[in-house]
Amino acid sequence: MAPRHILELSVDEQRRFIDSFDLMISDCDGVVWLLVGWIPGTGEAINALKNAGKSIKFVSNNSFRTDEQYMEKFDKIGARNVQHDDIVHPVKSIVRYLHQNKPGQRVYSLMSLEANETLRKHGIEYESLQIKEHLTSATLVDYLTIEEPVDAVLFDIHLDLSYVELAKAIRHLQMNENCQLIAGGSDVIMPLADNLNVAGFYDFLQHVKRYTDREATFLGKPSPILGEMLKNMYNIEDPSRCIFVGDMLVQDVQFGKSCGFQSLLVLSGSLTKDDMDAAPPEAQPDYYADSLADFVQLLKNVQ
Repeated sequence: MAPRHILELSVDEQRRFIDSFDLMISDCDGVVWLLVGWIPGTGEAINALKNAGKSIKFVSNNSFRTDEQYMEKFDKIGARNVQHDDIVHPVKSIVRYLHQNKPGQRVYSLMSLEANETLRKHGIEYESLQIKEHLTSATLVDYLTIEEPVDAVLFDIHLDLSYVELAKAIRHLQMNENCQLIAGGSDVIMPLADNLNVAGFYDFLQHVKRYTDREATFLGKPSPILGEMLKNMYNIEDPSRCIFVGDMLVQDVQFGKSCGFQSLLVLSGSLTKDDMDAAPPEAQPDYYADSLADFVQLLKNVQ
């Protein structure tokens, strides 16, 4: 069955739709806001859903914000009572994975300064490079020297990413066959601002794979490991009573469906209705909306 717009359902269908889920898990960028800019009415929608008795959590593939910066954005849109534990992003997932699978082990971080600060706060010993000087072939050799091996290379969105950081990550993986490559998001496109989508970081990860022949363990959407984490974190016993909201087909819709969640695509991010209609059936959502703000009108309709 083709996806239906939530505001084109009959009032009875809208009421059944709202009654069909207790928990909403929503992506952030492209759904709640844009990477640079805002989506009108999303804060009001979050508050209205909470007033209707729905629990709402947020899962993003972007870790270049600290929890405090996430909270500032929720405050900016007027979303009330959002807690730090309501937000999951790849660095949080990576920290959880490391504590469970590599406790006390040293890692190399190919991630942002904010992500590294999260590692530090959680007691994870890491190596990273912040290159300020002009590099020559001689200084490059110095930076690529392995003084102490690491047990994992961590890869995520890093806007200051440099060639030497990539080369050091590859070197660590080449020198230690037991070193695990752990990645956050796998986004190919990032919706930066209204009508401005930019390339994601997935191709840089492919560069690492090319020279190490190492597959990454993904911990961002659409990783099944993340799906199991969410079910454990939020005590999801009946996945069908949860709806996943996002603006991308693979990272959001297919991820939600693979977890057994209902799925809703919003057209406020990087995709259009034509993109949705052209997708194969397994990548199409159960429902779609112009934006999260459509829930304000829907909830008024069913009162």
